[in-house]
Amino acid sequence: MKSLPVGRASWLPCLLLALPLAGLGCGSESAETASGAAGAASGAGGGAGGEGGGAAADCVTTDDGETLHLAAGNTMGPGDERTMCARWTTPEDLDITAFVGTLGPAGHHALLLAIPGGTAPDGVAPCSEAELMDAQTKGAFQLLAGVSYESDGVRYDFPSSPVQIGLVVPAGTQLVFDAHFLQAGAETVEACATIDLVRGASVYAPLTFRTYLPEEQYTLQIPPKDQVDVTYEMPAGGHFRVAAASSHMHAGGTHFRLSIAETGKVLHETDEWSDPTPTLYPVEKVVIEEGQTLRLECSFDNPSDVVQ
Repeated sequence: MKSLPVGRASWLPCLLLALPLAGLGCGSESAETASGAAGAASGAGGGAGGEGGGAAADCVTTDDGETLHLAAGNTMGPGDERTMCARWTTPEDLDITAFVGTLGPAGHHALLLAIPGGTAPDGVAPCSEAELMDAQTKGAFQLLAGVSYESDGVRYDFPSSPVQIGLVVPAGTQLVFDAHFLQAGAETVEACATIDLVRGASVYAPLTFRTYLPEEQYTLQIPPKDQVDVTYEMPAGGHFRVAAASSHMHAGGTHFRLSIAETGKVLHETDEWSDPTPTLYPVEKVVIEEGQTLRLECSFDNPSDVVQ
């Protein structure tokens, strides 16, 4: 479960299990850029390649009942940078037991989000990752999965023993496959990022993603030529076992640590702001107890001459 990966501003995600997981956000408002880091071809989900699509003809979203294939793409010229979103509203509950994502030509990273009752039209269109993750003004969302350089083309199967673990997406949820493309080469390419969600078995123990996004970070500013360290503490909000912890910061973030305040147990730590390796707990049993607190520590560097 690499890069499984949350808000506005620089952000990070984390997953925690027992039947849950969790996501974290941390950052300065200006660190997020507007351009950022799927639906059946017909019927309830809408089609790929809607307004602003421009993707290759085979870059389409399909659902055969066993695999939901979400695809987002665009024609990318030299130096182009663009974020495209494929939206697909679930006509029924989805049990997801495995997934595999690909970035394709010019692909930088891709994220899969779930928006309860999302109202944007299904299909493929340009989008803003910053707006998608602005939970403060755009409403709640969940981060379900992601694709980075490390996880490109790698299949992840959720454990099936002693019981099937996986993701459960309720009917009426809008899935948003957010693909960020950057064509650094000299040729025009047909970019297409995809993610296949395997629906082969019923999930007995659903993973739950929790977003920990301190409201204080929305107003965080880093003075010119300065470095800032911040610490936030938030109630964990339940009793659950950790399955994985992953993070993603935008430029300016230099260090991230998530720990259990009461015990000092570090759940995830990285100095990488772009697509860091997640921390997995396939064997070690890490349990968050009722009433415990999660501590989020972030460091930022602003080498520019303006406030960020």
